[in-house]
Amino acid sequence: MTRVGITGQAGFIGSHLYHYLSLFQDRFELVPFRDEIFEDPGQMRDWVVRCDVIVHLAALNRHNDPNEIYRVNTGLVRDLIGAMESTGVTPHVLFSSSTQEDHDNLYGRSKKEGREMFSEWSARSGGLFTGLVIPNVFGPFGNPYYNSVVATFSHQLAHGETPRIEVDKPMKLIYVGELVELLSRFITVRKAGTEIRISHTSEHTVS
Repeated sequence: MTRVGITGQAGFIGSHLYHYLSLFQDRFELVPFRDEIFEDPGQMRDWVVRCDVIVHLAALNRHNDPNEIYRVNTGLVRDLIGAMESTGVTPHVLFSSSTQEDHDNLYGRSKKEGREMFSEWSARSGGLFTGLVIPNVFGPFGNPYYNSVVATFSHQLAHGETPRIEVDKPMKLIYVGELVELLSRFITVRKAGTEIRISHTSEHTVS
């Protein structure tokens, strides 16, 4: 039985992953996570010692101040690494980065640097690390104006609004159900790698 904790458990990908893994109770024991745990170092330490696997999905995707996105996302990684190092545990860590790494923005920078910090932790501690670079994710319960441009366009069309194309280029996408199935596979086979690029499963032009 593998004990799995998911930061960002209540979020878009996190909730899908949590419910998917809960279908396999003979293989996975889910260790519940609440966002408030990040605010209490003691609770964070108690949580990491209960996990064989940690899937780090918690992140700030949108904010009026891009510097806040960078500060929060890199801070969450530091907090998680600090909790693991202070307790001496080395769970298998899977980190959800984004193809935004390839673009010049602070969100992409925060994800790339987070992945690099986990890679350095893995080298120091001997812990298993899986750094995933994931394309745009879409599917049920995605929040418009936050999780996915697909959710945003769907919301706008459903409300009689005209979607506005800010960047006119093909979108490379993966369905959230396909993604969580992949994540469960990585957990099961304990696949490691500092930069594993997840292939998109569909591509669409919105113009």
